[in-house]
Amino acid sequence: MRGDILLFLGLVAVIGGGLIAAVIFLFGGGGGGGSSVCDRPLPPQGDREISQDAFQARDAGITQVIEAARMGNVQAANEAYYADNNEIHNFTINIDQRLRGEDEELAKELCEAVIELEEDLVGAQPSADVILVQVRRVQDLLREAAEALGYTRPGE
Repeated sequence: MRGDILLFLGLVAVIGGGLIAAVIFLFGGGGGGGSSVCDRPLPPQGDREISQDAFQARDAGITQVIEAARMGNVQAANEAYYADNNEIHNFTINIDQRLRGEDEELAKELCEAVIELEEDLVGAQPSADVILVQVRRVQDLLREAAEALGYTRPGE
């Protein structure tokens, strides 16, 4: 009976290790050149409008995140970012393919900035100062993206 348990645990460890290695290989960190999810165009998240009004609305949402972080309120920053079923995040995904057609490096930079911001928003010990810097970067990149796609730069 004890041998069966040890065999089972050994198999779980081997299979689990294989799955972890596969995920690392597919999504980066596998030592093969530092690929990441942002190296490829992102599939859109549902039907979302990409327009001047949409850029303005996301810019206003990001401004709320900035204000909350500036006040040191990480919870309010988190709530503002994830408001409306995470429209800011989804919008960055939805513009990715079009933005890559105009400025691939900007698209990758925006993708990576959003991932960094989201990791810190849900981190174990989020810092309002770090979040403030990151969300400002995301806002700047989204404003650049609007211009790259032929829209007026939001917030100006």
